[in-house]
This record gives sequence, C-alpha cells and structure tokens, in this order.
Amino acid sequence: MLALHIVCWVLSSLFALLLLLRLIPAGLDSKRPLTELIALSPYTAAAELLITVVSYGSGDWGCGILGSLFVLWEIWFLRSYFFGKRKKAQKKLLTVMTLNCRYGRADAGAIESFAEKEGVDVLALQEVSCDLQEKVALFPRFPYQVSGGESGEDNGGFNMVLSRIPPSESLRSTVDIAAARCPAMKFDFDGGTLLVASVHPKSPHRGGDFWGWGVNHLASFISYTTGKSVKMPKMCPVLPIAEPPAKREADFAVVMGDMNSSLDLPSFRAVIKRGMKDSSMEVHTGLHPTFPATWKGWHEALELDHVLHSPGIRSYRVKTKKIPGTDHLALVSCLGKEEE
Repeated sequence: MLALHIVCWVLSSLFALLLLLRLIPAGLDSKRPLTELIALSPYTAAAELLITVVSYGSGDWGCGILGSLFVLWEIWFLRSYFFGKRKKAQKKLLTVMTLNCRYGRADAGAIESFAEKEGVDVLALQEVSCDLQEKVALFPRFPYQVSGGESGEDNGGFNMVLSRIPPSESLRSTVDIAAARCPAMKFDFDGGTLLVASVHPKSPHRGGDFWGWGVNHLASFISYTTGKSVKMPKMCPVLPIAEPPAKREADFAVVMGDMNSSLDLPSFRAVIKRGMKDSSMEVHTGLHPTFPATWKGWHEALELDHVLHSPGIRSYRVKTKKIPGTDHLALVSCLGKEEE
C-alpha cells in the first residue's frame, strides 16, 4: 500500500506541474517541447482525475485532496465552455464552416453534402491540394471562390474561402502568419462590411517560432475592424516579417481554420484577450474537439479548429462532423449580430 501511495504522489505531482505550464507567459509556449506538453493538457487532466480517484480509494486523502484541487481548477479553467447565459442572436448574419482537408485527401462529395445540409454560406478550407481545388471548383453551392495559392510556406496545402453569397471583394492574402497565405472575402451585411478569412498557422513540428508567430498574429485580424495595431506579447517570437498595417477595412471579422492551438496554450488565450471571441466558448454547450478524428482507438480530444470573430457578432450554434479522408472534424458555426 505504501508503494501505491508513493506512486500516486509522484504521478499526481507530475501531472499537476504539467497543468501549471498553462500559466507561463504567452509566446514562451513556442519553445518546444513546452508547446506539445501544454497542448496535451486535456489528457493530463484526465490522468490527474484518475490518480485522484485511486488515491481516495486507497485511503490517501492528502494526495486525493491535491488532485481534487487541480480537478476543480480544470472545471474553473473550462467554465466558459459550459456555464453562461446563452444569448439569442438579434439578427442572423451567416453560417460558416471550416475544415482541414489533410493534404487534400478529404472527400469532396462529403464536404459538399454536409455544407448543403447545414446551409453553409461561407466555407473555409485548409490543406487544399490542386486536385481537391479542381473538385471544389465544381461545387454549385459555392460559385464564389478565392485561394491563397501554392507558396513555399504552405503547411500541408493552401487555404481557400468559398461562398454562396457574392463578395464585395476577394483577397488572396491578408495577415502574414508565416504559413500558408490567409485568403479572405468581404461581404456587405446590414449596412456594414464583414471580412471572412481562412487561416492555418504552422504546427509546432514545423518550427516553434513559426507556430508562435502565426498563432499570436491571429489577433492582428482585429485591426481590420478597429484600425489600430495590436501589440504582441513580449515573448512572442520575432521574425523578419512586416507587421500588418493598422487600417480599418471592415466592421466585423470572422477568422476560421485549423489554428493548431487550444485554450490551454497561453498564445491562443492572448488572441482571445486581445479582442477575438471563440464561437465554441460562447455557446456554452461544452468543448468541440476536432482532432484526432481518424486515429484508431482514439477519440477527438484537442480543439484545434476554431471560428473566431470580432465583437459585435456572436455564435449561437456550433456543430462538428466527421468527413472521410481527413483527421480533423469539420466545424460549423451559426453567427448573428450581437444583442445591443
């Protein structure tokens, strides 16, 4: 029994330290292997819960209480996903969907069918190949399309935005996130302008600094609606890339895609802190994990795909769907104007 108590204390303390890594400054999490260790927090929290149960069962109340504190902290950390008043949208804007196509292997027919079923207005795709682009070009629901096009910075493929609504402007590139170009479309909505972009920051294994720059600079999209530059965290990696110009070009912004990050990572929380809102968090219906979607014996545990938006609009429904051929779930969000 003593050996079991020792094992529980060692494991519980280790898992607690791993969870505390979420508190390091934004930008510092770009230093590997910190990125991967923090990203695995959902698994660490599950392991901490298991050790807590074993500790209480073996009569080790000290270790059980330690584990309980971290379990309660996990509940508090995720509170926005589960608790809060669900507000109704004052006026519907559009339904959006994002999907990482896994090197262009996603089933084009399944994408089209699901988008049609959900009434998707704007579709964002990442990791698109030339072959897949030829297929989606034939989607009758989305006659308006813009692609970032192939470049040396692509991570698994390029990004696209497809729309059933005619845009007022199409942009092949917006914020430079040191990865595949971020194409976007602008739409006229209710007397205002809405910018919708498809993004895919590089994953950590393609370079921690590239990942850190890309994720932190997702906050720069808020500049399109405010006209003010966004200050990056002090520890954000510095790359020889020009900062996005602070120019107000839209009233609202929607940024969606595989962001290779979750709320566990300080850099992603810094994006939220700087003004962007996460659709999954504001519907208060729980987490919407999207990866890994096809690994045998695994269930989706990491919420890597997101629909972020600027203030003034909000999400009132979020849904995920498995699409054959890709290891990410499709993510759908219904957006509306925020109640005044």
